[in-house]
Amino acid sequence: MDKGLPVLIVSCRPENRKMLMRAFDGLPIDSYTAHTLEQAKEALRSHPFSVVFCEERLSDGFYRDLLMDVRSNQRDIRFVVMLCTGEWEGYAEAMRLGAQEVLRCPLLPTDIDLALIHAIKNGSQNQRRMLAVPA
Repeated sequence: MDKGLPVLIVSCRPENRKMLMRAFDGLPIDSYTAHTLEQAKEALRSHPFSVVFCEERLSDGFYRDLLMDVRSNQRDIRFVVMLCTGEWEGYAEAMRLGAQEVLRCPLLPTDIDLALIHAIKNGSQNQRRMLAVPA
């Protein structure tokens, strides 16, 4: 990975991957794509990601499994769920489980941009908090 914002895209839908990659084009973002939860978990073990964009449903499970794994390992990662079913109950559940953002499919570039702005803002606030802690 280079020196941009490290982002993990967990998606089995080519249209979602393409839309995210298009939104990231020209930005200082280092992205990695996983098509399954297992690939995503392996990527999270080997790279320090700041943001995860994860579809609600994948071939080997649901976003809940990955979100719970991220939260149980005390990782400070902004988790964005992409709802493709359009069920609003899924929105409430994702937020209750600890997702910071929920985007509805089809993805809109402005929604992706806003999620990235929140991630960058969240990351800079965490850095300030760490700098303010006395040694």
